Amino acid sequence: MLSVAEQGVAVEPGAVRNADEWFRLMVETGLAPGLRALGLSGKGRRYRVVRDDHVGQVAILQSNVGPTATRFTLALSVTATDEWSAQRRVRPYLRRAGHAGTGWEERIGNLILVGSGVPIGDLWWQVDAGKPFGALSREVLTAVREFGLPAVYEQIRSRVDQR
Repeated sequence: MLSVAEQGVAVEPGAVRNADEWFRLMVETGLAPGLRALGLSGKGRRYRVVRDDHVGQVAILQSNVGPTATRFTLALSVTATDEWSAQRRVRPYLRRAGHAGTGWEERIGNLILVGSGVPIGDLWWQVDAGKPFGALSREVLTAVREFGLPAVYEQIRSRVDQR
């Protein structure tokens, strides 16, 4: 595993970070650049791709475990761009809560198939404050690349074909 310094993250000597701060640091320095490299745009905890009049989104959902650890998972969604615009204008709180409106939405664990094609189910990763997170970021990005984005693009393709 890479140390924080080896990950290219500047941390002040003697700095103490709680789980929320460490999680934000992992998102900013590990996940965000990786998601952008996969063709998504966005910031914070929401990244999207627009294709064929649809918005595909990867949302990072966090659940605190305590002051030294936090858990997170990913919610993926696809919404028609006209509905996306309407939902943002009329119900901005839905966007913040990760709702896809009347579109498609699925958690990443239900897209990762093992064995004979069985989804692994509810999948949460854990970040521990002060612990290296480079390998964890790479694991999450691999799940997005191998399972998440193909599912998003398939949903967009099927909605376009239904027109």
